[in-house]
Amino acid sequence: MGIKKTLGLGMASAALGLSLIGGGTFAYFSDTATSTATFAAGTLDLNSDPSVIVDIPNLKPGDTVTKTFKLKNDGTLDIGSVLLKTTTEITDTLGDNNGVDLSKFIKVKFLKNNDKGTILTPEVVVYETTLDALKNQTPDLVNNTGLDQIWTEADGIKAQSSDSFTVKFEFVDNGETQNYFQKDKLKLTWNFEAKQGPKKDY
Repeated sequence: MGIKKTLGLGMASAALGLSLIGGGTFAYFSDTATSTATFAAGTLDLNSDPSVIVDIPNLKPGDTVTKTFKLKNDGTLDIGSVLLKTTTEITDTLGDNNGVDLSKFIKVKFLKNNDKGTILTPEVVVYETTLDALKNQTPDLVNNTGLDQIWTEADGIKAQSSDSFTVKFEFVDNGETQNYFQKDKLKLTWNFEAKQGPKKDY
């Protein structure tokens, strides 16, 4: 190899070495940031006040009874709907009903949500029907269906609030002798099934 080629390679190697040294000692600025996220589920907590709505021991055909009660949302989430589910348990004390169902003779004259309507336009959730027929229905007790929704309360029950209800029952007098109902008992159970409100985009 000639002396010119040898010097040329040497110079090239020296230049490459300087480049590596310079790159290794280059200084720069830096910064970091950290973020965290926490997800906690809310609660639906529906309660009836009072828990026993009606306790009348001596009803007779033609009698009516009117009661009020509240559904309270003691949870942290808004309730969107409350479905009413009805069951009845009948005791034929004397065994003389001959298959006549007492629940067909106990009528719900009305069930009003006092917070979803006004005196002039009440929100009647359940219109006149028997307990027997109501067992096949699941009305939403907190749905505002009136035309005056702009001035009345919105659907559902907000967290830490309640809705007030008025219900009227009637022991139907069919105009005939109903002695076979004497001493009989009917236990009405209303289950209130709360469901969450609309989804939110946080």
